[in-house]
Amino acid sequence: MEQTRRDFIKGASIVAAGAAALAGMTSLSGCSTQELADTGTTEAKHTCDVVIAGAGIGGLAAAVSAAEQGANVILVEASQAVGGTSRFAAGAFGPRFGAAWEEAYAKAPMSDPELGKLVCDNWAPYLEWIGGLGLATEELAPGSPYVWMGGKRPAEEGSKSYTDEYLQQFGEIFTAKGGTTLLGTRAVDLIVDEAGTVTGLVAEDAEGPFTIAAKAVILATGGWQCDKEMCTHYIGRHADLGQAQCVPYLDGAGIKMAVKAGAQLSRSFGSFYGHPQPWPTTYLNGIDTPEGYEALTNIDDAHVLYYGTTEHSIQGMGVYVNVSGKRFVNEGLGSSLVNQEVMQQPMARAYLILDEGVRNLIRETPFCNAAVIGGDRIDAMIERGMTVVQADSLDELGAKIVAETADGVSFNARNMVETVNAYNEAAAAGTADQLEVPHLGTVPAMALTTAPFYAIPVVGGIMATFGGLKINTDTQVMGTNAQPIAGLYAVPGAAGGIMNGDYWCVMSGYSVLGRLSGEVACAYAQSTEA
Repeated sequence: MEQTRRDFIKGASIVAAGAAALAGMTSLSGCSTQELADTGTTEAKHTCDVVIAGAGIGGLAAAVSAAEQGANVILVEASQAVGGTSRFAAGAFGPRFGAAWEEAYAKAPMSDPELGKLVCDNWAPYLEWIGGLGLATEELAPGSPYVWMGGKRPAEEGSKSYTDEYLQQFGEIFTAKGGTTLLGTRAVDLIVDEAGTVTGLVAEDAEGPFTIAAKAVILATGGWQCDKEMCTHYIGRHADLGQAQCVPYLDGAGIKMAVKAGAQLSRSFGSFYGHPQPWPTTYLNGIDTPEGYEALTNIDDAHVLYYGTTEHSIQGMGVYVNVSGKRFVNEGLGSSLVNQEVMQQPMARAYLILDEGVRNLIRETPFCNAAVIGGDRIDAMIERGMTVVQADSLDELGAKIVAETADGVSFNARNMVETVNAYNEAAAAGTADQLEVPHLGTVPAMALTTAPFYAIPVVGGIMATFGGLKINTDTQVMGTNAQPIAGLYAVPGAAGGIMNGDYWCVMSGYSVLGRLSGEVACAYAQSTEA
């Protein structure tokens, strides 16, 4: 269901970044660049054809695309480095279900059919385009829809591509084409004239707020997983306790400023992509804050913490129970869908129960240890200070969860033992698909009977949100009057509605529609000169 502006504004907090600096200012909507400059409140610093807010993988594609078409382009980025959350990724990207739209749509039937087809149809041309820019890719495997951005690293360096190198090169290509990148600069509002046309952006850096006059604005500010109020409003009552697995600037700022200017929201606000994150998360050592993220000297550390040592790839081999000790999800669904169900549990929390037999299988299966260099996934968790409870029996495991884990007193150990025993009986009899919560999937249910037993407490994680601004197939932001807002464009995840339920085109969708947005925004900017 599409959200209304009233619902959004009620559920979303005011843009935090820049609020203090802009306190006391009148609303920026409906003001021209000149009016803002005349107030003396902000300093008019820049004029350009196209300004892009956000230098993630979609914003970079938009920036280079617009610059190639001859536009004078400014790229505004809150962080001190381009790349966004894609910097954390393993680096394999592409339409998950292949580039043949009808086949992909059959597997992702809740997707937006027009935008989804646009991504699939333009994936091959996108790869050709980035190849022409000098950006390397490498096929993940014969017949796979995925490619490694930047090429695959040697196996001894883990299951990862040269992801950040690729993204930084993308930024360098933009600069070489005459573009200007303003790092450490946050977009905080849109400038809208009396006719409702977007004519620029208000941004803020360490020296304070200033304006950028532009003929077109592209919002590539990402999603809203860092806004706890929005998470609770749209995802679930305890979603504010989940872990944002992203750069720590994704607070929905682009969405909020567009809604203020009259934008319409998409559907899909209840769906998201991410992986169950071991809890408590003190081992993150602050990388989920701006200060901690900017202090990172090795971006691969974030990749391992948000991907390599989450429950991605191993949840189908054990049993998930909630704080009541009850199964609540088919573990065979895949990490992202399991993760969405974790987020709906009390305190957005669950426990993955394993035994030594499963642990050995994890050790022997390369996919289970993706992104882990040496050892195995669970060893890596323990080495990094994540909570992994170990015991010689299920009864002892339950007692240890209660006595030794954070907030363990809320855990129902007796129910957990009964639940796992019932699961074991069904797994041994081959009837796990007939349980009240069936176990189905490519990995069959395996009885957990070999000591020692393990429990990993987790919370839901959010890497990408699926709801955002409603756009058309030219990436124009749609107004509440069902007409495009002149001069305003958006790239997923500031834009939303392409995916719903499960993921299939996160980085590939951002990339393809980013390139398109740059082309269309440039054409619009040039048309205003006529």
